[in-house]
Amino acid sequence: MVVLHVRSAAPAASPSPPPPDGDEGTEFLYECPAASSVADVAAALGALADLQARLLSLCRRLRARCADARDAGELERALDEAEAYASKEQVQHNRFLSPRALREHIKNIEKKCATALQEPPEALSLQESLSDSKHERIQLWWAGKELAMDQKLCDYIGVNDKTKIVVRLMKASDKR
Repeated sequence: MVVLHVRSAAPAASPSPPPPDGDEGTEFLYECPAASSVADVAAALGALADLQARLLSLCRRLRARCADARDAGELERALDEAEAYASKEQVQHNRFLSPRALREHIKNIEKKCATALQEPPEALSLQESLSDSKHERIQLWWAGKELAMDQKLCDYIGVNDKTKIVVRLMKASDKR
């Protein structure tokens, strides 16, 4: 399996404030076969980056609300666990992100939030729709080149499945 160290830039029109450290991009590790098509990899990376950004944004938005809650201990713990799982530090520890685990963290936060804040998740606008159409405009860059969507990953990196590369995930309208 090829290991992709994915770096993505934050969307320009993000509704949530940037994180306190000022770095708006996200990073994560992803594993796939070298024979995977670039289009499939780009779609999977786009979905994973969206889930990671959604989870981190949700945690930031709920931190302020937690201070006002009377029973915020469990919610604080859920937020801490979710932020730790989705953080860039997972890359340093060679841990891969799982879409299923990200969704589970989001569901857990929604459940704890409804209990602690005594409001339904819909009232807190926790649900965000994720459209698959925005994944069509994703570009993958490696070694200063845009990877063509009609190619296979092995056309660029070779057939060795023990390769690790750093790729940049960008929206088609972003400039390099």
